[in-house]
Amino acid sequence: MNLLEEVFSQAHMRAPKGIIYGPPGIGKTTFGAGCSKPIIVDCENGAGYIPCSRTPYLTTWADIQKWLNFMATAEHPYETVVIDSVDWLLRRVEEHVAGVNGDSKNMERTINRAHGGYGNGRQVLKNYVYQYLMPILDAIVNRGIAVILLAHATRQTLTNIDGVAIEKSAPEIHPELINNLIEWSDFVSAARLNDKHRELVLKETNQLMAKNRYGIETAIPLNWSALIHAINQNPQFTGE
Repeated sequence: MNLLEEVFSQAHMRAPKGIIYGPPGIGKTTFGAGCSKPIIVDCENGAGYIPCSRTPYLTTWADIQKWLNFMATAEHPYETVVIDSVDWLLRRVEEHVAGVNGDSKNMERTINRAHGGYGNGRQVLKNYVYQYLMPILDAIVNRGIAVILLAHATRQTLTNIDGVAIEKSAPEIHPELINNLIEWSDFVSAARLNDKHRELVLKETNQLMAKNRYGIETAIPLNWSALIHAINQNPQFTGE
């Protein structure tokens, strides 16, 4: 086989994968429920009040893993997998690595003491994310299924390209994992209230961490249709 035959030369649309973060009550879960044929992977027990397809409340990493494997390999009707929320999913992974798994008898166990201590537990946590979580999410995307990671908002100290530390609102993700998940995402968007209108910001500002690979420059309404419309305006995909 000539490997040059596998070289891509044109931009092509694929199912979106990204992070939406914001304060409590802004409408993140409602956004997820409004995606195209969504299923919400419920990691924090917060989706029960919204009419939508959702998993049971998943309290262990083993239960979450079963659902992710199912979404990546089985036949099902869903077009969007919504993780609600990724910060709680990562806490379940951390509990699994520390050997807690919801057992109150093991609450004194910490990730710093796990797997021999001396930071070994933190490295195992990274291995779960790098070697399983991101690959299985990509396997879902490669089936044409969008993946949306919902996250809470927090203040993070970020270092810009000039080496200057700047405090911004950002997804509440484990500090040793946030950069990799941001790099993995096609978009990172902040949900906010602007003059009584809920909107998504997909371009970085002085106050907000955000990015997108679609050339979206302005804020858009906080709903799935607006996001897909904005993505489809990219000239790379429209042929203009």
